[in-house]
Amino acid sequence: MITIATPSGTVRAVPLEADATGAVRYNLTGAATGTVHVTATSSPTRWDQFDAVRTSLGSVSARELPAEPLVRIRGRAYQGNTVRVLAHSADVPWGWLERDLTDTDDRPAPEQASQTLTAILRACAGHYAARGDFPSLQHAARRHDTPQPLKWLDAMISHSERARARWLEDAETHRVQAARSLAAWWTLARWFTARPHPALTLLLVPDRESLAHRAQYLPKWAELSTRAAEDESRRLTLFRSEYKGLARLAAEPESRDRPYFVVGQWKGGGDVDIWHVEEAPADPGELSDLCEQHTVDAEDAFGSVEIVYAASPEAAAEQARQEASETSERIHRELTHP
Repeated sequence: MITIATPSGTVRAVPLEADATGAVRYNLTGAATGTVHVTATSSPTRWDQFDAVRTSLGSVSARELPAEPLVRIRGRAYQGNTVRVLAHSADVPWGWLERDLTDTDDRPAPEQASQTLTAILRACAGHYAARGDFPSLQHAARRHDTPQPLKWLDAMISHSERARARWLEDAETHRVQAARSLAAWWTLARWFTARPHPALTLLLVPDRESLAHRAQYLPKWAELSTRAAEDESRRLTLFRSEYKGLARLAAEPESRDRPYFVVGQWKGGGDVDIWHVEEAPADPGELSDLCEQHTVDAEDAFGSVEIVYAASPEAAAEQARQEASETSERIHRELTHP
């Protein structure tokens, strides 16, 4: 259970088991009630970089209408979502992509309610991203979400290819017409020099649709069309890169990481004396019961138990040592640089 201090009072969030899509539902009680959904998602800047966490009020997807009980504060229901960008620290503004929080009538949430909802969304996002099985949840969410962006990117690539070809064709047409207009103007100028005539004078006057004017503005149009084609080429390169990245990620085998009990004594300085490593059962109930049993046995010998997700017992032991070392270093930094 997560305890969240908010301007509206204390909120408790209880995470349920992750579903097949990698999403986790948090049931809220206290100053706010309802359901929060959290799932891994793609980066706001690139669809093939799956390094963000989306937290939604009442729905698992920002593209779907809320399907679960909306979050309520003092009886008023709210909807909305936020995205945690994991590439940046949670302490900086650009580490979050905040959405407008509204009630069911699309009215903005009052300031206190907005602060409360933001605190809830951020706390649930942080808890989800810190889970030991986050890589597995991330992989499941990516496999679930990938087909739709691939369809969109396929359509966007086709549209971008046609747009680029159209701009290039326009640029070439403008250049050809400009050259022809200029050649025709010089021909008329030579005729006028050899035998002046009022009709030739009218054709040489630089008005809006004259040859001189066309010879002047058509090269600029060709340049603008060329720049538009270059912009479209850059977008096309990005779309193709994202498509290849998504297709490659979708083809990757599912993560082989499994939960392991790592039993031992965590000593000072990040040192770990590991006594026992055992693969944990997949069933949540069995895992909880066995973890409790290992914990009781370990505490009798002044030890403790950690659940680590890894590909093998050796990798689980190494990961436990690494996490202990990192924790020790972080505590040391906090104590020496408060």
